[in-house]
Amino acid sequence: MKILFIRLSSLGDIVLTQSAVQAVHSKYPDAKIHYLTKSVFAPIVEMFNCVDEIHYWEKKYSLLKDIRKIKFDVAIDLHAKFNTFIIKSFINAKRNITYNKKHLLRRQIVNRKTDKVISSTVSLYFNALKKIGIDSKIAEPKLFTTKSIKMPEKFQISKHVKNIGLFPGALHKTKQYPIEQLAEFINSVPDAWNCRFIIFGSEAELDLADKLDSLTKSIILDLCGKLTLQQLVTAIDKMDVLITNDSGPMHIAAALKKPQIAIFGATHPKLGFAPMNRKAIVLSADLSCQPCTLHGGEKCPKKHFKCMRSISSEQIINSLNSIIAENTL
Repeated sequence: MKILFIRLSSLGDIVLTQSAVQAVHSKYPDAKIHYLTKSVFAPIVEMFNCVDEIHYWEKKYSLLKDIRKIKFDVAIDLHAKFNTFIIKSFINAKRNITYNKKHLLRRQIVNRKTDKVISSTVSLYFNALKKIGIDSKIAEPKLFTTKSIKMPEKFQISKHVKNIGLFPGALHKTKQYPIEQLAEFINSVPDAWNCRFIIFGSEAELDLADKLDSLTKSIILDLCGKLTLQQLVTAIDKMDVLITNDSGPMHIAAALKKPQIAIFGATHPKLGFAPMNRKAIVLSADLSCQPCTLHGGEKCPKKHFKCMRSISSEQIINSLNSIIAENTL
């Protein structure tokens, strides 16, 4: 039996598919599991520990011709976009399964026309699996790291401090916690807590990192744009606590079961994107205007950005204190 999973992007959404892929692997252990995604995300799929072959969505026409020859028994579309509809039509699997992303319900939530919520995107993935006889309990995604990843010399982890990983960026500005308030939080952390702060992100976050460094009294290690995806996951796994916005790294931290603080602004956990992690503390202002968008935007529609500004640095301090106490860090 040959089964193809399709999820082209993005980082966090791909992480969330892991437990669905694992459920299929557990149900059909002799099946060959294939996964189609963009090559940039392939390292994440490699950490699923249950995928036999990864196909890269780059040379699209030649790729489709090649995977059509595999003659898949089932194609499971966990993206549900026009592109993936074309892919399914072309590869001609014996059976196609597509997850219901609840697009209408999510729009109703954004427009505040319903009190319903989506517990998690993972639950929607598992609903799709019922079509092929898998009715297992919804599981939290999990990533498996390897010790063979070589880290850059600049990445030095001390066991004598609490290593706090910071991800100040997000794809959209209304999902970014104000950098001034993040600096206020860092400056308020008591010296007695013995914390060391490390900033992560892509090259797009370099300006944010520079600004944060200029506003804080602490010495901060800036690793923005300096790590491969494999190295980034390894680095996250070595942190004691992660502080992120609603972003892909938030889901990576959750899949690694790291203590974490996840901050939501324009988006909201009720849309199904909360980290699936018992060690997570989720901060959201829960304003009447939240969520104002499904994936975030460039500016606050009401021009006050209270969804983020009303989450005080003191709330983050209290959350970090709770994590330190609970996890005996």
